[in-house]
Amino acid sequence: MTANAVPYKEVRDQNGRIYRIGESPRDIMGQGRIVMIILPWIGMMLASTLEYGWGAASATVANEYHWSLTTAFWNYSVYVLFEAGISYFNGVLRERGLLKTRYAVLIGGVLVAAAYYFLAHAVQPWISYVGYAALGGLGSGLVYSTCVNTVSKWYPEKKGWRTGFVDGGWAYGAVPFIILYGADFNTHDFISILYLTGVILGGGLIIISFWFKDPPKNWWPKDVDPLKWAENKQLLALRHNPPARRQMTTAEMWKTPQPFWMLIEFMLIAGTSLFGVGFYYPFGTAMHLGTVVIIAGATGFAFTDGIGRPLVGLWSDYIGRQRAMVYVYAILGFSSILVLLAGEAHSVPFFVIFALLAGGTSGSLFVLNPLMTSDYYGENHVTQNYGTIYAGKIVGGFYGGIVTASLVGIGGYPVAFVIAGIMALLASLIALFLLKRPTAEQVERAARLVAARHTDAVAVSHE
Repeated sequence: MTANAVPYKEVRDQNGRIYRIGESPRDIMGQGRIVMIILPWIGMMLASTLEYGWGAASATVANEYHWSLTTAFWNYSVYVLFEAGISYFNGVLRERGLLKTRYAVLIGGVLVAAAYYFLAHAVQPWISYVGYAALGGLGSGLVYSTCVNTVSKWYPEKKGWRTGFVDGGWAYGAVPFIILYGADFNTHDFISILYLTGVILGGGLIIISFWFKDPPKNWWPKDVDPLKWAENKQLLALRHNPPARRQMTTAEMWKTPQPFWMLIEFMLIAGTSLFGVGFYYPFGTAMHLGTVVIIAGATGFAFTDGIGRPLVGLWSDYIGRQRAMVYVYAILGFSSILVLLAGEAHSVPFFVIFALLAGGTSGSLFVLNPLMTSDYYGENHVTQNYGTIYAGKIVGGFYGGIVTASLVGIGGYPVAFVIAGIMALLASLIALFLLKRPTAEQVERAARLVAARHTDAVAVSHE
């Protein structure tokens, strides 16, 4: 029984997976589950500017504090380290009931607001690294890992475009601030603009945090028979992306071979994606393409990044997550190199076109990987499970931040762009050959190995 005494029952499918049915979203949280699309979407938009706005803000910040490009972009890499790193720990606390989603978003909002205060007063680089990058990374990471996995918990039977829609807010949510930084940040009061950013973003997160709520473990919508989903012609997504064979813990998941390759794939494609987020604006500036074109390219990248995510999620419902990865990663790899060629040729229209194409595929990993994780290993532990994959963003962040800044300082942009394109193409090949759905034998073997280890640990503790 639930807290409000609504009856439910649990059923098992042929793989032994449990489904909890009988409760509607209104029974659980007093409102329809669409609220758990809208609120996470807003949260993603509010938390993203720390990452997506940095490329546009970095030049002014570096000029204000007399920092080099490398010194400034340490902020970006340190930010990604903490933003991605907190995701796993948030998952552990969330799945164990130690950190409710509303409190994770609330804390995230406070930290995001504080980050801009520290950036406004970063007279020394370490103040920015600690206050903006580390605390801001923790704050936005709490929000991101909470929001992106909420959809799969509330929509386990049709999560493709919905996850993409929510995740898209992470990209285009920063567009107004990219425009602000690109057009006015050099001429308006430095501190006031940073204060304004912190108040809007942090305050908004604090306000919406109070309505977040997770469903019970194993919850399944009562109007969809979990044992007969294959017979429902409307559930196209489940036919191409069947439910996980069982709800698997993180330990069990990592006893199958797929997560290792998912992590490598994620590191590679994250490097390409974060390189685009951080350096398309500085690259356009270096190529003297003009302020309007540079802003159009950078904001267009972020906008199509956000728009592309729900489209990729929807497309993956029709062709499967794995095949979608193969195609969009290859497109991102080639378009990244084409952005370089267009910029060096000073071709304004092609720079914008290829930046839009790269942006439209750049965020696909942040949709397809959480979807694949829940499809392969279930929704109960998805925040923690995906957190171990999402940690690969740390490596990508170092390439998209300090490594690229160093490469640009040594030899200019061509090497950085080519490496980014190659990484995306390698990720496409990994997806093609190594990211197939776990077999029944792999799932059962993983469960046995973890159970045996637990038994051995208990036996040792009694000796």
